[in-house]
Amino acid sequence: MNSPSAPAPPSAPRASPGSPRFSWSRFQRLARAHWAEHARQYLGHLAVTGVLYGVLLLFTLSVSRGTVFTTGGQSAYYFWGLYLTGFVFAGRYFDGMARRESALLTLMRPASVLEKWLLCVVVVAVVYPLCYTLLFLAMSWPAQGVALALRASWQQAGAVDPQDYALFVPLVRTPLRESLLSIPQQWGFFIVAWALQAVAVTGSLYFRRATMLKTLALCVVLFVITVMTGALSGARGEVLVAWWNGRAGWGDMALHAINAVLWLALPLLLWGQTYLHLRDKELL
Repeated sequence: MNSPSAPAPPSAPRASPGSPRFSWSRFQRLARAHWAEHARQYLGHLAVTGVLYGVLLLFTLSVSRGTVFTTGGQSAYYFWGLYLTGFVFAGRYFDGMARRESALLTLMRPASVLEKWLLCVVVVAVVYPLCYTLLFLAMSWPAQGVALALRASWQQAGAVDPQDYALFVPLVRTPLRESLLSIPQQWGFFIVAWALQAVAVTGSLYFRRATMLKTLALCVVLFVITVMTGALSGARGEVLVAWWNGRAGWGDMALHAINAVLWLALPLLLWGQTYLHLRDKELL
């Protein structure tokens, strides 16, 4: 008589393609696997960013004799660098989707769409800005000392105010001059960066070829249309940034509604569109 076969050991749970379930242990495994595959690419991206910023510092400090490296100038370098490099970084997050073999490997990984999307948000919108900020501060701190030394050598003693050349630390140090970006205004710039990153990720999932170029062209077209529409309609720019300039009164509900749509609903909608495109890729 044949003995009854032993029951098969339970297999590890695997999320179905459209499943919105979240498992912390599965998310950790996904993060470790992603880091093992892309660590060299990410470190290379930061290295190229550092080299480009270093060349920019050498050029501007030598040509301007340190005049452009004020705190306001540093903030401009920081946010423009975040926009450009953050857009490229976000657009390359799902770079493997462009190749059939790597796309199948990414899509068949045992994780839910929600977990893959959350990892994308964490890496693109949180980890990269933090690493970029640390790199920026590490290179700007010695450049600040060079700028002060250059200004002191070209001006009389006491003519240079060190406060004008204070190191720009985003979201931490309160500006010492009213003309500089306030903390709320810096939050507005970060929200713009997150929205641009969402557009870059969505474009990389939507377009099949030349994804970054097509996404950038689409952004330029939308920007031109928006500027022309605002100019023809006579819209006031200060209305759109009332939250960050402190000009929105508590009783003006229309002003709050416009700013809520622009600064809350639109970025969330863009990241939600990224989730939908990723889910569609999984279901194909």
